[in-house]
Amino acid sequence: MALAVELSDSAQVLVTEVAAGISVDIVPRRVGTRPVSWADFGDQIVVQVGDVGGRWEIGGGEEDLAFLEDIVRSVVAGRVVEVFGKSRSRVVVILADGTRETETGYEGPAGCLPMPLWPKWSRRVEYVPYEP
Repeated sequence: MALAVELSDSAQVLVTEVAAGISVDIVPRRVGTRPVSWADFGDQIVVQVGDVGGRWEIGGGEEDLAFLEDIVRSVVAGRVVEVFGKSRSRVVVILADGTRETETGYEGPAGCLPMPLWPKWSRRVEYVPYEP
């Protein structure tokens, strides 16, 4: 909950009880930023950064919680790029140590169709930090 206090000026933090766990949504106030959310089921945490892509399923151990915090702090710092294609998106989060975590997601029947080189020619959004 320390993160919720830190972000109180720049984002709305919504914590909701869901079946077998909690859901946390961080909704930034500044235009051009990227929301982030996660659902914690105790032994599994599902993190969502992008519209379609940007979904990580991690465990509930100490290393996993450190990864979750690193992802969230990187999103808050504006170190996120999302590329949008037809029924797909690729999210790249640049962590504090400079490593890149990339996840691509697909949805619906159109997401199953191959689109060679779609990240090269698709719309690309570089998100800004929660605070200027």
